[in-house]
Amino acid sequence: MPLTIDDVTAIQQLYARYCHTLDDGDGEAFSACFTPEGSLGGAGGSVAGREKLVRFATKIAASGRNLRHLNSGIWIEGDGDEAVGRAYLLAYSGSGPTPEFLSSGRYRDSLRRVDGAWLFVQRDFTPDA
Repeated sequence: MPLTIDDVTAIQQLYARYCHTLDDGDGEAFSACFTPEGSLGGAGGSVAGREKLVRFATKIAASGRNLRHLNSGIWIEGDGDEAVGRAYLLAYSGSGPTPEFLSSGRYRDSLRRVDGAWLFVQRDFTPDA
């Protein structure tokens, strides 16, 4: 069965929750955006499993850079309890009087509905430069 409007809305909320919990340094809530075996990969390597995802989010927040992650252009398709998604990322530091651009790029995602909730199985980030 194709994704419903409720599925798409729930997945869009997952994308937003990912950004907010990462920027807040809430490692537990950030890792809860993923399946237990979920992974986040990028140019710097891969982080897999809830414990490592908790540490990743906590470390990002501890940098003191007041990070902000913005997803846009979210595109989702799927069937049943499986979906794929894509999104653009813009990241900046809100510290100081002038925001500092940090990164831009693309996410390619695999998602799964688990116990009624949509979660990331795998997020792969490719920076633009």
